[in-house]
Amino acid sequence: MRARIIRAVLALYPAAIRERYGDEVAELLAASDTPARDLADTARCALHDRLTRRAETITVAQARTAGFTVIKLVVAPFAFGVLLLLLLTTAALLADVTGAHDAAPYGYALAVALAAASMWWFGRWMARSERIVAAAVVVPVALALGVAGISAVPPIGDVLGEVRAGSLTAVACWAVGAIGLGWAVNVLLRRGRRAAAWLSSAMGALLLLDAVTAVYVFTALPPERAPRHNAPLWYLSTMSWWDPGLVDGAYRQLEDSIKMLPPMLTMCTVFLLAVVGVTASRPRPATSTLCLPKSGC
Repeated sequence: MRARIIRAVLALYPAAIRERYGDEVAELLAASDTPARDLADTARCALHDRLTRRAETITVAQARTAGFTVIKLVVAPFAFGVLLLLLLTTAALLADVTGAHDAAPYGYALAVALAAASMWWFGRWMARSERIVAAAVVVPVALALGVAGISAVPPIGDVLGEVRAGSLTAVACWAVGAIGLGWAVNVLLRRGRRAAAWLSSAMGALLLLDAVTAVYVFTALPPERAPRHNAPLWYLSTMSWWDPGLVDGAYRQLEDSIKMLPPMLTMCTVFLLAVVGVTASRPRPATSTLCLPKSGC
């Protein structure tokens, strides 16, 4: 019982301090002759360290830099969309010039893959060049705001989805799921479980994108147009030209409705994972002092 209480009290310390001093404090508490008093004193000191750490002020320059970084993240989806449209247009032009219209699906897939690879590179570059605090939360929220902003503009928003309410609902759900995905990958990477982190990131990303695609269809299209039992196939269909008639029983009718939203959220997801992969590898700064029981703090 005492061991559980000690672990609960140690959890109150900031993670960097807990990782560095946790075992020593636990040993002191386990050998204490006055466990109740020392546990209470440790809990008070842990809260003191946590509140002091969170209350640290930042300079005006640091605040300005952080603000500019968030603005860049909000604007980033617009750049993602421009890049994707350029790649898709180039693929379509090549198909017309060469007459290889049967290869159009491969050109579409290649364009999306190149765009996603570019987002991976860009995300890692941005995470290395700029400090993004709480990236697992800040990046999904900022990107979701950017995509929602694009979707809300009537002429441009139609590129992301035929039904604006469906697009906005899907983006909101993506933000929530992306925060959970980024947090899980961040935790696994910080624990040194890189293989598990990247395996879970790949599976989690596919499940997330499949789910938000289904959210759009559920919101935008009635069951008689899009039978719900086809939900697991919707994301796969929108990311390729494979379509056995998932909407209205017609070829590519689903793509005509959902348009560029799945590729856009795919690029945002790749960008998020790239940023988290870099930020999670950075050592956490430890505070210079540690408040311990009976230390007079």
